[in-house]
Amino acid sequence: MKKRLFIALVAVFVLSFVLVSVSPAAQGESFGTKVKNFWKNLVGYPGRVTEESASVIADTTKNSAAVVNNTTKRLGEVTTGDVAKTKELITEPITGTAETVVKAGEGTIKMPSEALKNKEQEATQPAQPVQAQKQ
Repeated sequence: MKKRLFIALVAVFVLSFVLVSVSPAAQGESFGTKVKNFWKNLVGYPGRVTEESASVIADTTKNSAAVVNNTTKRLGEVTTGDVAKTKELITEPITGTAETVVKAGEGTIKMPSEALKNKEQEATQPAQPVQAQKQ
């Protein structure tokens, strides 16, 4: 059992080494920079996924609140005598909830790739200088 674990760890290390040395080689980076960037991206990726998760949750919450607001508005219209809005009172919550679920699902599925894409965009943009605070 320990031998299999050791072999698996060596295989992961070798694969990591190969990926580090091959993928950024086309960009002309030094070996030290490649290794540093590989481990930096590997360690930072869960944080970026968490950021994307928070974004999906915020969007879902915003969409859910919009459905509740629209339903409340329609309910007010129907109770004040605008009976023609009864159809919207019934259909809007159903369609709004379905759209919210679909958007949440899409966001959840795209989350890992969006986190990776955001990091790649950050890497290609030049660093912004820190501005001194005014005294």
